[in-house]
Amino acid sequence: MGWKGRLYWFVELVTMLAVVQLMWIGLTLLGLVVFGIGPATAGIFHVMRKRLQGEDDLKTLLKSYWQTYKNEFIDANKIGVTLLAFGYFLVVNFRVASSIGGMHGLVMMTLLITILVLYAVLVINIFPVFAHYELPFSRYFSASVLLSLSFPMQAILSFIGLYGLYRVFLFIPGLLPFFGISLTVLFLAWMADRIFNMKGKMDGTLQAEGK
Repeated sequence: MGWKGRLYWFVELVTMLAVVQLMWIGLTLLGLVVFGIGPATAGIFHVMRKRLQGEDDLKTLLKSYWQTYKNEFIDANKIGVTLLAFGYFLVVNFRVASSIGGMHGLVMMTLLITILVLYAVLVINIFPVFAHYELPFSRYFSASVLLSLSFPMQAILSFIGLYGLYRVFLFIPGLLPFFGISLTVLFLAWMADRIFNMKGKMDGTLQAEGK
């Protein structure tokens, strides 16, 4: 690939990221935010997975995004609302634990921090798992945590990468409206794809037909 080919590939990728991000914002608003963010996020992970598999036609990707949004609206909302509710539960309990002194407060705070780490792992993995596997609803949660526990180095690298993106967006905040979500999702989808490939070479407990 010559420099013209590389330039075309880069422009095409940047355009795709910007358009997909705008579509994510629009579909999130279409679902009144609370009921739109889950399906919109499921859709964007589905699109990034197809992009990593070699699909680069923007029109096809956007059509696939809309179809995923509609077809997975209920199931993705179950995941999204569950994550939001559990996140709210953690916030409330952190406030309670911070007001408790002594050993009881320390034990409660330690337990909550442990749960918070697992929750963070769940948040970054569950939509890639949802885009990749066809599972019973409850197993998306257990499978998301299990994958990170099985491949801890990849989980650590994911968090390091997310921190790196955070620093980039903090340094250039103008990128956020156009690439904040799409670039982050592309990175997480790429990391998840590495994990799925590694898992495919091992005997695992997650046996399901890919979507």
